[in-house]
Amino acid sequence: MLRGVDYSQAIQPFVRSANAFRLRDWTPDQFDPDGLRYVANILVWAHWLVGIVSLFQLVYRPYYGPTTYAAYALMFVTLLAYNGYIHYRLLSNREITWRWILSLKALDVVIFSGLLAISSGFSHYFFHLYYYPSLAFVALIFASLRFNLLWVTMVAAIYLGISLFAGDGLDFDARDEKPLMMRITVMYAVVVTVNLVSRFERSRWRRAVQRERALQQERVEFSQAVHDTAAQSAYMIGLGIDTAKAQAGDANPELAATLEETSRLSRSTIWELRHPINMGGIYEGRDLGWALKAHAASFSNVTSVPCEMTQEGTEPPLSVETRGLLFSIAHNALTNAYRHAEAGRVSVHLNFEDEKVRLSVSDDGIGLPEDYAERGRGFANMGRDAERLGGRLVAEERGAMGGATVTCVMPAKP
Repeated sequence: MLRGVDYSQAIQPFVRSANAFRLRDWTPDQFDPDGLRYVANILVWAHWLVGIVSLFQLVYRPYYGPTTYAAYALMFVTLLAYNGYIHYRLLSNREITWRWILSLKALDVVIFSGLLAISSGFSHYFFHLYYYPSLAFVALIFASLRFNLLWVTMVAAIYLGISLFAGDGLDFDARDEKPLMMRITVMYAVVVTVNLVSRFERSRWRRAVQRERALQQERVEFSQAVHDTAAQSAYMIGLGIDTAKAQAGDANPELAATLEETSRLSRSTIWELRHPINMGGIYEGRDLGWALKAHAASFSNVTSVPCEMTQEGTEPPLSVETRGLLFSIAHNALTNAYRHAEAGRVSVHLNFEDEKVRLSVSDDGIGLPEDYAERGRGFANMGRDAERLGGRLVAEERGAMGGATVTCVMPAKP
């Protein structure tokens, strides 16, 4: 930094200009991350299509000289190389932000303008068409109409300059200015139309998100209410039953058996109440691994059956619905292990692979009976949840720990 220079004062004209155009109010992408990646996927495939067709046009019945075609090929290869890098980031699940898309669109403008400049300029019969989809994608991603009008004005100014000074320029005797005016008008029409439709859909998306957040808040409040009332009462009832069982001793075997069964039923009730309580963490934004670890600890405390939770891989961004369904599958599998398997130890394993998510619950109990699928609704509910995730449920009668193993396998991008 140079001494004696007040940079805050030096940039004030730029700040005032930015505020005049409300640049600070520009909101680029208002999509969720999955929505932005979806648009980016469409964008890269559209570039592959345009690039391949354009390269075919270069080699099919060539019209210009080799120097011009070499320049064409260099520009298209540059554009496709950068498009390939963005496609690589998508395929490798790397972060894609609006800046990546804007940089690709800026490269579009540079390449398409260069193609026009080194060819016939205005008289070229299709190169100007490349501007329209590029402008439409910018209008789709960026919410600000001011930004889009400034962007299309910049593109229109570039195209106007190329039309006037590149190649043979405009032939006013042939009234070339009239189609030029219409082409620029269509640029503005494309941008305004796509942006208004996008803003309408974006507002609908925001309202849906707000409703979902309100519903999630209700679920969190419900889980807290369960914790503060029913769960506490069930816990106190369980303590009373255990106290009565200790006082009764072995003098009355039938009473001891009844109290033991009642105590087990009490613990089972407490465990079922832990489902909405621990699932509240998911609605608060917690990762699935965090919620399952807390749930496994609750299982050990409530049932006195040791439960270990392990995780492999890094958890990708999963929707609330996906995390909730996987959590419910794990809960139902743990419930079966406690109620029916006579398990002395249980484990929960969560594995995040590149293409799949695998959730397994194993125990060292007596295994699964032959008609396990017809008993109760536990396996039916787990199977239905797995199908909703686009995956499948696999039940092993004798799994890794000697007892049953229930596994849900789903795609990493349901």
